[in-house]
Order: sequence, then C-alpha cells, then structure tokens
Amino acid sequence: MPRARDPFSLALESIRDRAMRGVYEPGGAVVIIEEARRLNLSTTPVREALAWLCGEGLLERAPRAGYLAPRLDAALLRDRFWVRLLALRTSLELTADLGAATTAEADVAGDRAVRDLFDRLVRATGNRALVETFGRVDAQLRLLGDAEFRVFTDAADEARALVRIETVGSRTQLLTAIEAYHRRRMANAAVLVLEVERRGHRPADGA
Repeated sequence: MPRARDPFSLALESIRDRAMRGVYEPGGAVVIIEEARRLNLSTTPVREALAWLCGEGLLERAPRAGYLAPRLDAALLRDRFWVRLLALRTSLELTADLGAATTAEADVAGDRAVRDLFDRLVRATGNRALVETFGRVDAQLRLLGDAEFRVFTDAADEARALVRIETVGSRTQLLTAIEAYHRRRMANAAVLVLEVERRGHRPADGA
C-alpha cells in the first residue's frame, strides 16, 4: 500500500503548482483557510507551505498579515529574464567541451518545449548552485502564464526554432537564439505585465 503524502508536502506541491500556473490573481490574497479547505488539510501545513513559497519568490507576505500572489513589475521582470539568460549563457560556457545534450523524445511544444530545453542545458553543467538559481528564477517567470503566447503571436514557431537549433545547429547559434529570445522579452516586459493584468488570472485548476 503506497505511503500517504505528508500534509506539508501535499500543500507545498499543490500551491506551488497553482502559483506557477497563474491561478492566483497578481496582488490578490491567498487565503489560508480556503486553501486548507480545498486540500482537506488543517491550516498549519498550509501556513507552513505558504511561508516556504515566499522564500521561493512565488508568493509574498501581506503588509499586515496573510499572503499575496506577487504583482508583476516590468523592471523586476526584465531583471529575471536577464538572470535566466545569464544562467543559460554560463551553462553553455561550462559545457563547451561536452557533446550536445540528448534531446528528449517527448512530444512537447510551445513553452513546455522551451522550458525543457533550458532545463537540460543548465542541468548538464552538474553545478547545483547554478541549477538552484536557474530553477528559482524560471519558476518566477512562469507566473506570466500564457501571456507570452498572447503577446508574441509567433511564439510557437520561435519555440520550435530553438529546439531545432539545439538538434542541428552549433552552440554559437543556440546561444545567439537564446539571447534574442530573452532580449525580446526584456524589451517587452511592460507589455507582458499589462497583458497579464488586462486578462486577469487563470481560472482555478485550468477550468
């Protein structure tokens, strides 16, 4: 019989997933008792999970009490894209003498394909600190939800091109494409923020 998940891990995984999918409205309250009721848990593990996710930058403490989904800020968003670009550039430099990373056979497309590509490049370094730094900022960028695909109507083609370059292009070409990908988003950070705020948050659980 499989061992039951502990309440803290269950709350942490569920709330992290919802935060990264953009379920919570930016600036809106994440109510402890509502999350506890949804998960059929007591408020203690939920409170602990929310505090942990504040440390990951996926949630924020409210000025007086409680927790909030972070508001998006154009300047901070540009900085996060820059940090992720720096992590990827460093990864390509550290693995310059290695062969090309094996591309996953999974049938994925769009933002999932790009995330998988970036994750492979960073993990290939074997540098735990770099992997942790990348993982944190990458998770924070997922708060954009699908705003990138609404702003950049060619985003699906852009994603396919990146994955193809990993397979048949040179590392120099891949770095050039990754830099263009990030600088495009840095230049349009304000537009991305406005798109998220204009469309509001996603319905809970993708409903």
